[in-house]
Amino acid sequence: MNKKYNELTDKDYQHNSDTIDGETIYFKTTTFANTPQDFTNLDTSQKLFIKRYLEAANILIKQFGANSNIDNFTPQTLDNIIDQWNIDSTKFSCSRDYFVNSTGSAFGLYLVKSYKMKWTMITDEDGTDYATTLNEINLTNFPLNSVAKAIEQKRKGSLQTISLITKRQIGVLTKGK
Repeated sequence: MNKKYNELTDKDYQHNSDTIDGETIYFKTTTFANTPQDFTNLDTSQKLFIKRYLEAANILIKQFGANSNIDNFTPQTLDNIIDQWNIDSTKFSCSRDYFVNSTGSAFGLYLVKSYKMKWTMITDEDGTDYATTLNEINLTNFPLNSVAKAIEQKRKGSLQTISLITKRQIGVLTKGK
């Protein structure tokens, strides 16, 4: 396919399902034109951004995550908090951006801890964004963006699905190594 990512429509996606860890997940896949991406390590200010928002995430998780905190949450915990935001964001004493950055940083932390991914910055023709990567197998996630889409599109269980797909992709991609 020669379309760029931002040119895709729903017709360009194939809808799939799989069972991972006993949980059936539904997801869509597509192929799009490869655009050059520049991967860089986080600089000091970017590391401080993540640190600051992880502290904020801990407060959100403690407040809305039912006996959870930054040390013991799961993607389902974050999905439940996103659902609460989508139902009534006025219950949260923060802006949408603050919520996305906090929850996204927590999701990135989960990916880093669970799958030995690394925080990086990725720059392409659409701009620069925080990502988590596994360079050995060319696997990249965009945790802050994932939270933003879960809010914009009112997705349920989005982060749990992404986590399970990541686990599946790591298994598939490391078999070839």
